[in-house]
Amino acid sequence: MKLTKLSHAVIAASLMTVGAMAHAEITTSGSVALTSDYKFRGITQTSNSAAIQGSLTASHDSGAYATVWGSSVDGLVGGSEMDFMLGYAGESGDISYDVGVMRYAYPGANSGNAGGAEPDYNEVYGSVAAYGAKLGVAYSDDYFAETGKFSYVYASYGTEVKGFGLAASVGYNKLYDSGQFFAGTDDDYIDYKVAVSKEIEGIGLEVAYIGTDFSESDLPGLSIDGSFVVTASKSF
Repeated sequence: MKLTKLSHAVIAASLMTVGAMAHAEITTSGSVALTSDYKFRGITQTSNSAAIQGSLTASHDSGAYATVWGSSVDGLVGGSEMDFMLGYAGESGDISYDVGVMRYAYPGANSGNAGGAEPDYNEVYGSVAAYGAKLGVAYSDDYFAETGKFSYVYASYGTEVKGFGLAASVGYNKLYDSGQFFAGTDDDYIDYKVAVSKEIEGIGLEVAYIGTDFSESDLPGLSIDGSFVVTASKSF
């Protein structure tokens, strides 16, 4: 497997984080979820079908954390996705921040699943948040299927009104080397999400409308219009 500079950064950060956690008491948390469609940055990963997802996070009071997140995905990329995050989160006054490195992996997939390219990739990420608003960025030096340099910038806002959570986000996706995300499309696009959520008997329920600025002419034959996604989750 090719090791990029970002891959070396992931390995180095892993060793540093594991070393720090080894000398501190850690706490764990997790969740399981069932969603009617797993959409990542506005694009379905399950051919508009349902997905089951789960996560587990280990953290301690220094702010360091490690997370494993998984989901079922389309069989074209092996049928499953596993994400590994190592990061640091903290607060300064009313401002919170989060920085880290992330590995996207597709167990069971190989270069043949992605047109002869390696589907796994790494990202570094960071965000700042205050008063319900968040601004974040992510960067990969070799994005999914070896499509080259990629950046993602997003803004979101969330609040609660009469016991219901309300949230909205918009993101800008940009490729720098390969020229297009899909055949016939440009090297950038916008994704968006608006959502309403409510916890009932310990189960989190969310109804969201998720989409992109792609049009049917960009991706003929594919369902890429915005659509409603319903998710039920349980934290532990």
